[in-house]
Amino acid sequence: MTHKPTLFVTTDIETTCKKRVAFDIAWKIHDKRNREYARGSYVIRDAFRLDVPFFKEKLGHYFDDAYKHLIQPANILDVRAEYNRQIAEFQAAGHRVIACAYNSAFDFKYLPETVSALTDGAVTRWMDRPIELLDIWDYWGQTVPLHYGKVAPASDSGKYVSTSAENAYRYEFMKSDFVERHIAWSDVQIESEILVKAISRKKKMPVVNSPKELAGAVWKAINTRLGISGKEYLPQYNGGEVAA
Repeated sequence: MTHKPTLFVTTDIETTCKKRVAFDIAWKIHDKRNREYARGSYVIRDAFRLDVPFFKEKLGHYFDDAYKHLIQPANILDVRAEYNRQIAEFQAAGHRVIACAYNSAFDFKYLPETVSALTDGAVTRWMDRPIELLDIWDYWGQTVPLHYGKVAPASDSGKYVSTSAENAYRYEFMKSDFVERHIAWSDVQIESEILVKAISRKKKMPVVNSPKELAGAVWKAINTRLGISGKEYLPQYNGGEVAA
C-alpha cells in the first residue's frame, strides 16, 4: 500500500476592526516539504455589511492580488464549503490532514464565529468533520534554537522577546528586513515555511483535537523555554523602539 504523506492546511485570516469578522481567508494544503496540494484565497463579500476591515492602507494590495488571481471575492458559505471539500477529499484518499495556523487559537475561534455571524446563527461550525489541529506558533516555539532569545528583538514591554510570525520568519530565513503583509494569502506562505522549518527539527507535534485544547499564553511559554523570565529589561531593548 502506498504511503500517503501527512498534509497540513496552513490557514490565515484577517479580521475586521471591532467585531472580529474574518473578511480575508486563505489556506494552503501542503506536505512537510511545503509541496502544495491545494489552496484557497478569498475576500468575504458579506463581511462588509457587519463591520469595517483594516483596509485603507492595504486596499491597493488587495486590488493587485485580485488582478493576479491570488484572491477572489466569495460569500462565507461557499468558502466554508470549499475548505471542507478539500479536507474531505484528502482524508478520503488516505492522508492524515492537520489544520494549522500561526496562533491557531485565534483563527479557529473566529472562523466559526464569523460563519455564525454572517448566517445569523444558521451555521455555527467551521469544520464539517473532526480534524486534528496544530498551532504553528506553539510548535515553532518548542523547536526554535535557544540562540533566538539572544538575538530576537524585544517585545513592547522590553522584558520578553517578540515571537511574532514576522520575527520568527526573519530569524529562520535570515531576512532581517522582512515585513509581514498581514494579507491572508501572503501570510500563509511564510507561516507554511515556518511550519516546515519546525517539522525539520523532528520534534513531536503538539497536535490536539479541539480548539479548546490549544495552548494558551504561547508567547510566554516560548520565552520561558528561552530562559527569559520577564523580570528585567532585555539587553536588546532600546527603550521604546521595539519589534512587531
